[in-house]
Amino acid sequence: MNLTVGCKVEWTESVYTPYVEGEVSEFVGERTITGRITAEGYAKKTNYHFFTIHVYGATGVNADKIETGGKIVRRGVVLYPKCSILSSPDNYEELVQEKALRKTGSS
Repeated sequence: MNLTVGCKVEWTESVYTPYVEGEVSEFVGERTITGRITAEGYAKKTNYHFFTIHVYGATGVNADKIETGGKIVRRGVVLYPKCSILSSPDNYEELVQEKALRKTGSS
């Protein structure tokens, strides 16, 4: 799956109890979020792909903690397993090609 800026996406993510040092967070359920990708990046230090998403809405566990109209950042490893592309920008194929070139370091 190629997620790019401009894609409207919907994904389901796991929700856990808040992190407390020295304790194990417990799984409490899942929530589904819908939004549009507004930016993406890659952190070489951690090898994580990041997406900034403008939120349209959320349902499920702790959905009220996700601000509709706000922005959130999610790692690709969170999005990819349970993500659907609802719509893509008109230049989607061009964006996918540009992304592949950046990944390989070609120009």
